[in-house]
Amino acid sequence: MKFSEDEMRVRYVIPGARGRIDLPVYEAPVTAGENMLRAIFDKAPVFMPNYRYFLGFNPRIFPDAEARASIRDGGEPKVHPEGFPDMFGITWVFVEVAGGSMVKPGAPLLSTMNEWKEKVVWPDIDSWDWEGQKALSREFVADPELAVMPTIYTGYFERMISMMDFEGAAMALIDEDQQKAVHEFLDKLADLYCRMIDKFVEHFSIRGICVHDDWGSQRSPFFSLETARNMFVPHLRTVVDHAHAKGLFYDMHSCGHIESIFPAIVEAGVDSWAGQEMNDKAAMYREYGKDILIGVETPDISEDMPRDEVRRVAKEYVDAYMVPGAPAMVGYSSKILNPCFFEDIYRFSRQKVNG
Repeated sequence: MKFSEDEMRVRYVIPGARGRIDLPVYEAPVTAGENMLRAIFDKAPVFMPNYRYFLGFNPRIFPDAEARASIRDGGEPKVHPEGFPDMFGITWVFVEVAGGSMVKPGAPLLSTMNEWKEKVVWPDIDSWDWEGQKALSREFVADPELAVMPTIYTGYFERMISMMDFEGAAMALIDEDQQKAVHEFLDKLADLYCRMIDKFVEHFSIRGICVHDDWGSQRSPFFSLETARNMFVPHLRTVVDHAHAKGLFYDMHSCGHIESIFPAIVEAGVDSWAGQEMNDKAAMYREYGKDILIGVETPDISEDMPRDEVRRVAKEYVDAYMVPGAPAMVGYSSKILNPCFFEDIYRFSRQKVNG
């Protein structure tokens, strides 16, 4: 796989969105998706990984995708300002100014987690129209270049919040009278997510799974590291191990300032995490880069940045984060507006690996 300048031909373009410019994929020895698998499982990518090499797949057959206004399956998206129920019957309302959905306030399903066995109605995922979704998304999931990755909304703590409101969910984690019920609920939830993974594998060509579970605010995590380890890691581990048994990677979407509780995510065996910039990504990478693929944002690359400066920044980024046995990936929030940066980062990373 010795690098050749012939590789600099563009064979695929990932469209820009939300302020991002188009991302070219060059004539590399492996696809961008395969490169992500090499980065995750072998710690040996052929060129610089990028979070945008994952193809998010949010099928409408999964009610949570529609409730969260996050359908991405090859069909038309849907939003519901009037509200739409998730797979547990919890109504979510699309809020246009926020660009997303929130649980309809004022009527939480549970007042304590001790009520879940009596009040929670579990979804019958076998009754969903999997074959119809397969037909709708056939071309979408047949993408030849990217790593197709369904997202499971809503994760573990977020699921508790949706049923109890935030205060009730946070209290349940530390209330000794509720902790047993929390574990029993999360045990059953993890089993449900494992069965959903089986369905995804049966009907679609996927390479990994993403579970969406925000653990922090802009300033701090929602709970302590001890609480994360005691209350969530065992259940995360169940789903992570099941994904691995199916040959899939496990990506965890978790926003917020979660740096202090990040060890719990690593200990659960999570494979990749993009996260937000309020975390010290560079420090986290130095500590955990050999264990998990972390999205680290590049410096801001303006459209009018001088060519020599673009080249210098790209070289420094590759030297810092394209490390044998501990690669990082270009963070999703990177502000890259000059396409020359993509060219340079590809060339430098290829030369570093196979010069």
